[in-house]
Amino acid sequence: MIRRYLAGKGVRVGDTARMTLGDGTPYAPRVVAVYGRGPGFGDLTVAHDLLAAHVDDPRADTVLVAGPVGADALRSAVRHYPGVTVLDQTTLSEDRAAAGAEVNYVAMGLIIAFTAIAVVNTLAMATADHARELALLRLVGTTRRQVMRMLRWETLVIVATAVVLGTAVTLLTLAAFATGMIGSAAP
Repeated sequence: MIRRYLAGKGVRVGDTARMTLGDGTPYAPRVVAVYGRGPGFGDLTVAHDLLAAHVDDPRADTVLVAGPVGADALRSAVRHYPGVTVLDQTTLSEDRAAAGAEVNYVAMGLIIAFTAIAVVNTLAMATADHARELALLRLVGTTRRQVMRMLRWETLVIVATAVVLGTAVTLLTLAAFATGMIGSAAP
């Protein structure tokens, strides 16, 4: 099966698609289906046995089983293979989500830390630029409290603008990415 993107290159159901496997072996399979947006699938889907002979590590990290086979029967079948576990679909989804969530939390923490540093740096530069103006305000009778209140309002406006613009840019980017991947603007 091939993805619609490759079908746009002139390959249709029934045609043969010329390609090269991972080890350099030429391969020309017959196209049996064309699929649209398939999250989790690549541009091309072929049989595991075919690819296993042409890659460095032929082991699959996940084997999906459908049918009446129970989890107990599967566990007894794999007990001789260390490191192999049997999970139901719910547990597998939860495990993958938890693993992805940890990485996402670390990445989000780094993004927030760098953003906070950038905001503090911007505010420090803006305040340093206004040092003469602030001194002039103090000379004409503005109290220290009034100057600080003005700086707080300026900071609030800058942060609020950054949050609104950052959220808008993020939503546009995520919506465009989701539309391209799954055909819906909802990420």
